[in-house]
Amino acid sequence: MQRRPPKVTGLSPKEGVPGTRITIRGENLGLNAKDLVGLTICGVNCLLLAEWKTPSKIVCTTTSCKGDGEVIVATKSGGIGSSTVTFRGLQILPNAVKECAIWMDESSLFGHRLTNRAGPSSPMASQREDALGLKVETAVPVSDAELKRLFPEGSSNLALRSFDPGRYLIESHSSTSFAELKKGLSNLRQQSLSIKTEGPQTFIKSNLSTFMDCQDILASIHKNLNKHEKMSYSEEDTDGTSPSKYDESNPFAEDITEEAEEDQESYDGEKIPTLQHLEELLLQCDESAKTIFEKVLHRKDRADSTRNALNVLNRFKFLFHLPVTMERNIKKGDYEVVINDYERARQLFSSTQVPAFQKVYRDVEERVDTFREQLTKKLMQLPKSLDDQKRLIRYLIELDTEGDPAWECIVNQQEWIVNLLNSCKDEHIVLDKNYVDQDQANTRKDKGHHRRQYSGVAVQIKVSTTDNSGEGKFNPPPNVSCLEEMVELIELSFSDLWKLGQSYFNATIVSEAGGKGMKIDKSKQKVFRNLVTATIQHFSNLMRAAFLPGTLQDVTAEERSQLGHWMVTNREGSGAWLPQCVRSVRGTLGSLMLLEVPANCLDVLHSLLADLRIFCMETLFREATEDIQNLHTRETWVLQMDEQGGISSLPTLFESLVVDTLQHLKEAVTRTKQGELNIFADYDIQRTTVEQASDMIKAFASCLEQLAFNGEAEADYQRQRLSEAQNPAFLFQPEDTLPSTEQCLVIVLSNNSHVSNNVIPKLMEEFKKHGYPNVQEIENNALEAYVDLDEKIFEAYCEQKTEPLVGALEPGMYMGHFEWHNCPKPTSVRPYIKVALMNAIDIHAEINAIAPAFMLRVMTQVLESISEEISRLFSCVMEGFSQAGALQARLDLAAIEESLTAYCNAGTRTNFQEGLSSIPKLSRHDQQKLEELVAQYQEECGFLLQCFTSDLADG
Repeated sequence: MQRRPPKVTGLSPKEGVPGTRITIRGENLGLNAKDLVGLTICGVNCLLLAEWKTPSKIVCTTTSCKGDGEVIVATKSGGIGSSTVTFRGLQILPNAVKECAIWMDESSLFGHRLTNRAGPSSPMASQREDALGLKVETAVPVSDAELKRLFPEGSSNLALRSFDPGRYLIESHSSTSFAELKKGLSNLRQQSLSIKTEGPQTFIKSNLSTFMDCQDILASIHKNLNKHEKMSYSEEDTDGTSPSKYDESNPFAEDITEEAEEDQESYDGEKIPTLQHLEELLLQCDESAKTIFEKVLHRKDRADSTRNALNVLNRFKFLFHLPVTMERNIKKGDYEVVINDYERARQLFSSTQVPAFQKVYRDVEERVDTFREQLTKKLMQLPKSLDDQKRLIRYLIELDTEGDPAWECIVNQQEWIVNLLNSCKDEHIVLDKNYVDQDQANTRKDKGHHRRQYSGVAVQIKVSTTDNSGEGKFNPPPNVSCLEEMVELIELSFSDLWKLGQSYFNATIVSEAGGKGMKIDKSKQKVFRNLVTATIQHFSNLMRAAFLPGTLQDVTAEERSQLGHWMVTNREGSGAWLPQCVRSVRGTLGSLMLLEVPANCLDVLHSLLADLRIFCMETLFREATEDIQNLHTRETWVLQMDEQGGISSLPTLFESLVVDTLQHLKEAVTRTKQGELNIFADYDIQRTTVEQASDMIKAFASCLEQLAFNGEAEADYQRQRLSEAQNPAFLFQPEDTLPSTEQCLVIVLSNNSHVSNNVIPKLMEEFKKHGYPNVQEIENNALEAYVDLDEKIFEAYCEQKTEPLVGALEPGMYMGHFEWHNCPKPTSVRPYIKVALMNAIDIHAEINAIAPAFMLRVMTQVLESISEEISRLFSCVMEGFSQAGALQARLDLAAIEESLTAYCNAGTRTNFQEGLSSIPKLSRHDQQKLEELVAQYQEECGFLLQCFTSDLADG
């Protein structure tokens, strides 16, 4: 799997000349030294000078870095990285006596020869006063600071690589005319041409005097050598030897002989001292010195003997008192003094042959052996600070204790940490059993249970019981307490284990205090890493056993029994503690990463954190779903009116609960820190998240359905709850004011519409803000449930309201043995029509008081049901209509249609047409009579029908 690319976040120092040793810090800087494949500083490759230390630290020596530039690290595992900081490479001026880490052009420092003769040494050094052959201006119109800003890396020195023509012209020819500059360009071209045409002979001719000087110097050296050789061979001639061999081997023999003869006279009068003569003089001086200082030296030897005797006596005194002194210092805790005294005695008396000294020294060794055992026992007693452990290890090493005290301490501390984790687990499993027993007892004793407290900001878990002592109300479950304690143990103890191991393999346990060196077994590095991994793995498995026992399928039965079995790992109401558990594990992982623990050792902890985050999300979603489904028990039926109508408090409680749940999961689950796994990248987790989030949103639809179709039971529950309330002042309402079943349906219908149109879009924005996947799918799934519930509630309400109304039409129509074929002359609309209209007004008033937005939808359905029933009744008149009956029937239909015109639709009109088709047509006179009766009806019932008229105006 591709790792994250390297990222450089810190440099120390941030600037320097070539050869500066800098420390590079950052993230993902390589798994090891072989993983590091590239390092550039200011664009210069510095890989050969880089030293990989840790995945977050590299040490490197800079080369010819110039100006500001990034530090880019490339690794095999992560590719080419990035940098948030820059390094500034400073340039140094060449100096004949100053060391430099890189090659510098020093030709500008040697413009003249070392001798007094003037002349160029090479064609490149033959420079005129001005490169253009013009007069150089002395005054520079631009300050040095401004020049440095304009040319940060440029120079006006022709001999340097950083030569910048622009800067040279500003400094030397800022006011030179353009014509003069053209002339200078011509001169420069001629110089360039002449240099190209010059060959080796021209170079020799121009430097002939230099070659002659070299010849003279070599001849002078040769002459002096000949003089010394001549003196040597003159001594050999006196002994009868011949320099023929020398003459044959020396090509300049004749010249040497001639020169030697010329210089012979200068040496004839001189007597050259020989080494033998000097040796004789030195021996005479030595004999004279011994004669003069013999008595002084004798007295000195006697004084030295006396002094040595006193020293020996003092040394013996130290040895004889050493056992008592060691005992006293051990009791006082002056271990340093004991060790120093023992080291001194061992150096003086370890190989003594004196029986008295041997006896005392054996006593000292016995006491030191006891002291070693005491220190070893004290070292193995934990807990103990890291400094104390290092100090005891240093004492044991300086006492030459057998074995490897440092490694034994490391192994002992790892076992101690594992035992601490196991003890913590055992203790809390016992508490878990007692916790479950207490829960069962409380359940039998009273009706106390876990419930969520909704504050609009946070979600808390409280235990509601009849216990007034308050003890245990906010105590976390045992498995949560176990996790918190284990996390604290790991953060406090594991860091000491890791630091002690690093000090051991770096050999700094003793060297930090200036002690002698210790032998390091590098082969134990792999064993130490396995110990670290085993400790982290054990901690992870213990946490999985407490929260995620289903993820321990790969563990053997024996290991599983050692991890312990918790009575309940996912008890009711425990979800509110899980985000804190995630934060604790995340903090532990961060602490271990700061210790620079290898990434492969932390893989099990990364996996645990990811699984714990998923478990936290699933648990909170599940608990929120259950709480939302139970919101119907908190319905007060108190309406809050707005422009859209009235809603109860449940939609607000629902929205608050979902927002609180998402906020609770924000930092623990949806916010992924650097280095953590993105749980939403897994497809299965995405599907689980979508399913559970959809169920949570749809749970409120189940709550509304419970209220809608169990309204009587909920009303009875509300009456009982209000009657039992201890302080019902702010909630109390008389039983008569509790809504009827039909009103409950309208309120639930209004709540359902408000949630669909207002609450769900807001919640989807919250899901998007927190980074949940497939939010649109969650919204579609939820809206589908609310649309189905809307249709179901609407049909139930219309059925309950229209069935009595429609059922009363036929009895009302034939009340008093009314017959259409024997109908009296009509004088007004019949009573059954007026009763139907009054019932419609009652429905209209109920809808208008609770949810005016549903007025058109409900009244349209009511009118369609009335028109359909009346049409059916007219079509079923078997004996026909008399002329007066036809007039009466048409008057009744006209009254209904005229009154409810605002709610007519295509089906209603069709029903009216079918009803009219069953009634005989009227004569012209009856038609006029019909119009008069309709006008009379409108005048008589105009006030009652005003509500329908206002709806028509609004429409």
